[in-house]
Amino acid sequence: MRRRGGGLVSLDVEGPPVVIDAHAHLHGAELDPGVEEECEAHGVDRIVVSSIANFRAFPSFEQVRQANADLLAVRQRRPDLVECYCYVNPRHGAEGLADLRRNIAEGMVGIKLWIATTADDPRVDPFVELAVEHRMPILMHAWRKTVGQGPYETTAAHIASIAARHPDARIIMAHLGGQVESAMTTIAPYANVLTDTSGTLNSSGAVRMAVERLGPERVVFGSDMHGNCLAHNIGKVVSADLPAEDAALVMGGTMQRLLAEVRR
Repeated sequence: MRRRGGGLVSLDVEGPPVVIDAHAHLHGAELDPGVEEECEAHGVDRIVVSSIANFRAFPSFEQVRQANADLLAVRQRRPDLVECYCYVNPRHGAEGLADLRRNIAEGMVGIKLWIATTADDPRVDPFVELAVEHRMPILMHAWRKTVGQGPYETTAAHIASIAARHPDARIIMAHLGGQVESAMTTIAPYANVLTDTSGTLNSSGAVRMAVERLGPERVVFGSDMHGNCLAHNIGKVVSADLPAEDAALVMGGTMQRLLAEVRR
């Protein structure tokens, strides 16, 4: 294992290592100095961020538009560190789709869906089709809860449904689906679905299970920063004791390839 800037990064592999946080959040038009400090301390080269309108489950179009504008302002100042998912509320229909097109033109590289609709709601289809056109990853929140499940909160079953309808989509199921063993079984048949490691409740054992079930090329590192601790989430991957080549893919190699293939 190597260290850079005093923090744990990844296992040694051939060539320069890259660490990409595929699931982080920023709020407002300024980059908190703490984010830069954490990334430097722990050797994170790039963060792919969304702003979910201050955690509004059903944001208005204007709230979504402003959240995305704030993100672009941050990226303009730190293009070396920050890439952006465009947050969308599929209930906005054509207006939301037009805003997504504008944000793609401004340099956003993916789409973020939260809990305004389930991932397989028909209103999601036009957004997925546009993502396919641009070969953009779609980060979809997913969590299966024993209690407190949101009325439109996506589970792995919804992810499988949308993946089957759009086999060319590049879907990232967030949080290992919340209940890891059942979620991995559900999405395993769909090669176009990856998952991310974010979420404090997920352990190193959960990361190891995901890699064993899906393969290392379908698991990407995410922290859910600032909702969760960056160091803790790096530690889950490091302590999963993956083979060096697998760890390199999870910590950034696969996400680096996905971002490189986006059609701008």
